[in-house]
Amino acid sequence: MPLKQTTALRKICALTKKYVAVRGGQGSSKTFSILTILINHASSKANRNVYVVSAELTKMRETVIKDFVTIMSEAGIFNPDNFLAGTLYKYPNGSTIKFLGLDKEDVGKGLRSHVVYFNEVNKVNQETFRQMASRSDKIYLDYNPDAEFYVDTDILPRPDCDFIQLTFKDNECLKEGERDEIINYYKQGYNEDGSIKNTYFANLWQVYGLGNIGNLQGVIYNNWVLIDEIPSDADFISYGLDFGFANSKTAFMVMYKKDNNLYLKELIYKTGLTGSDTIKEFERLNISKHLSIVADHARPEMIEDIRRAGYSIRECVKGSGSVITGIDVLQRYNLFITKDSLNAINEARSYRWALDKNGKSSNEPVKENDDFWDATRYAGNRLKKSTFIVH
Repeated sequence: MPLKQTTALRKICALTKKYVAVRGGQGSSKTFSILTILINHASSKANRNVYVVSAELTKMRETVIKDFVTIMSEAGIFNPDNFLAGTLYKYPNGSTIKFLGLDKEDVGKGLRSHVVYFNEVNKVNQETFRQMASRSDKIYLDYNPDAEFYVDTDILPRPDCDFIQLTFKDNECLKEGERDEIINYYKQGYNEDGSIKNTYFANLWQVYGLGNIGNLQGVIYNNWVLIDEIPSDADFISYGLDFGFANSKTAFMVMYKKDNNLYLKELIYKTGLTGSDTIKEFERLNISKHLSIVADHARPEMIEDIRRAGYSIRECVKGSGSVITGIDVLQRYNLFITKDSLNAINEARSYRWALDKNGKSSNEPVKENDDFWDATRYAGNRLKKSTFIVH
């Protein structure tokens, strides 16, 4: 099949190791190039099983899947009858490309593939990434480097990983208007002598212009570090429980305290849990029925189900300004998160304040990447009280 030649595509094609990690800025043709390679692979090799995965299927339909159809159409090989439900394309040679959103718990686990491509891998849960990557012969992944995460620390150093960093300059097909917008990040962020005049636009240039690891603007919690385990002499404060179902996670965590340090551990982080499912998870974890659980007030029926099962649960204190107050309380402490709390760590790196048009932090959190931290705020309701047992 004919391939649209860009510098980005040529550079990625030259990478041969098991893992191909592509970090790049805006307009660098990461996604388009990798999809072109996967289409060529599936259409030219028989009986190949290829997965294209991303955190959200809905968003992927508007971006990745549209690019896929464009590439297939330009190559003259797209047959809409072979595209089942707009997520599974079957080639005449028996190969398939399946588009998979990781919106639901356990999606992707146990799936084996010849090739898997993680689009915007920085939004993919680390354990789900591990499960799918370990069952694939070849792994492609791409991401914008908003902030350092597990790929930078754990995958790039592997001897079987090829890494490349791309910019908009590697994409000769980029529209002039978008190229000008990217260059404008530099113009607004830096003075003529190269000194920074606006940190917000300077960071945009570093991340989206150059593909360098940046600092996510307005991160709410920057007072945390990782630990192996909670100290044995720390005092139990409370469990925190935030309910979710389809589009958000049920997050359950435990908080301990010693001096001015809070110790946090993720225990549950799943979608689709009912009240009875949550109780079964508590039983699996051997959660004491005598220790305090502070829960999301929005689901009183689930709180009652859990209470009737014998657990010491109550709803959190809510009201005007309670979110900001809860965040303020947590920011007064040194936060320590156990290393096995993978989703909590991911949220800590990405939970942020909304920004205004000038890149200034507002006083309103962005309502995403917050399930664990909502549960932590609820547990934090108990910080002004002594450790005690609820009867």
